[in-house]
Amino acid sequence: MYTHVHSDGHTYTLRYTIVFMSWTSDELAALLTRLRGRGGDSALVEVKRATGGVPRLAETLCAFGNMPSGGTIVLGVDETAGFTITGVSDVAAMEAAVASQARTAVTPPVQTEFEVVDLHGRQVLIVTVTGLPAVDKPCRTGGRAYLRQGDGDYVMSEQETAQLVALQDRPRWDSAAVGGSAVTDLDRPLLGAVLEEARASSRRLADRPDADVLRLKGVVTAGGQLTVAGLYGLGAYPQQYMPSLALTAAAAPAQPGQRLVDLAHLDGPLPDLLDQAVEWVRRNTRTGVVFDESGHGADQPEIPLVAVREFIANALIHRDLSPRTQSKRVEVRLYPDRLVISNPGGLWGVSSDRLGQPGGKSAVNEFLYDIGRLLRTQSGHRVIEGEGGGIREAEEALAAAGLPAPLFIDTGVSFTVIVYRQPPGPAADPTLRPVEHRGLAPVKNDHVVLQALADGAASSADLAIRTGLTRRQVKYAMDKLIDSGRVTVHGGQGRRSTVYSRCDSYSRV
Repeated sequence: MYTHVHSDGHTYTLRYTIVFMSWTSDELAALLTRLRGRGGDSALVEVKRATGGVPRLAETLCAFGNMPSGGTIVLGVDETAGFTITGVSDVAAMEAAVASQARTAVTPPVQTEFEVVDLHGRQVLIVTVTGLPAVDKPCRTGGRAYLRQGDGDYVMSEQETAQLVALQDRPRWDSAAVGGSAVTDLDRPLLGAVLEEARASSRRLADRPDADVLRLKGVVTAGGQLTVAGLYGLGAYPQQYMPSLALTAAAAPAQPGQRLVDLAHLDGPLPDLLDQAVEWVRRNTRTGVVFDESGHGADQPEIPLVAVREFIANALIHRDLSPRTQSKRVEVRLYPDRLVISNPGGLWGVSSDRLGQPGGKSAVNEFLYDIGRLLRTQSGHRVIEGEGGGIREAEEALAAAGLPAPLFIDTGVSFTVIVYRQPPGPAADPTLRPVEHRGLAPVKNDHVVLQALADGAASSADLAIRTGLTRRQVKYAMDKLIDSGRVTVHGGQGRRSTVYSRCDSYSRV
């Protein structure tokens, strides 16, 4: 444990731990095999050759410090040579140099743990960076805050930085008043159903008048305006006041050279968004027939709809509702090998590795979550069951269908769930490498990137988020698209402000 006075004049306490051989050589070898299959680093792993001394790690240390789960740096491996082992010659000196960067190059300092693994007769140094507590974020270096995306570090925008700062306190944006709104903006059938359900579930509310029930359940404010939660959950048309309370769904085509198969912009209150989105996924995925022992056949969706419904409902319920995300929607993207569901804002009060586990639940939007327990969709399903077991049931349904476990990616400013559409092969790793969907031709990365630009101009970091590709894969695909005249560059190579857009003949659909 060290007490350190940083260059900014503040005093920080930093824990610096050396742990030998917590990793086994087999575990490290397996990690490198997965990274080779991926074709680059991942969002949580950075690999450096480090043969000429300690590399500059300030941006990576900063980015991992801002990630909810931190990250891992592997020193002594050459990524450009197929992740071959180069080794570290002076482990003690390397540890001291990295620890020095962790203490002095980033503000506030980040906690690092060091482990040494012998592989193929060479020593590899593994550095585990612990994510900072929310109250200490964002971490900065050189006056800039960084975040991890794909296989690289990128400068956070002012909007993203503000999102991290907001997480220092309990989110309360769902209880904010919506200016100009009133009870007359609510959907009458949804309103009646919620009032009935609220009274049936609470003796305290059983005999209260409608106005009191709506105020006590967080649907309206004391002044009579709708709350954000009330508008989102029960509004006749929430997008009148908050256009970002919508959902965008897009399916990539099976064959390169085609446009998006089905681009949909869904609107209405939360229950309608959920029903429409699940139906959109069902419409764009395959349904097979499964026969039981008696010979009776039954339709079986390619992806269990119980899992689809759970993950989309979570994205809608737990999205960031702050003014900083007013331009961002929940997105559903369907690729030949995977379904990607993302929402603005990260987890609150729980880490991604606890999802689906006992006690692994926490509501970002408490009032909206409470209202969601009372809501039912037009198909008769509850929006959420409210007991925290939905993710576990979704995982069990995927396992029963022979599909890999879902992949959860929490960056603090966004949360993404990836559901794969095909069982993994013998050497496949569903957490690092997507697999091709059976019966469909693989989609080239340049085509995936081109389709992602259908939603408008984007930076390479944004494209990595939209596509699920690494920054390296996006760059390689972008080079081909630029050379072929299908994409235009706005900015200059190496500039962080650079964005890309489709040329006129490939304009937004």
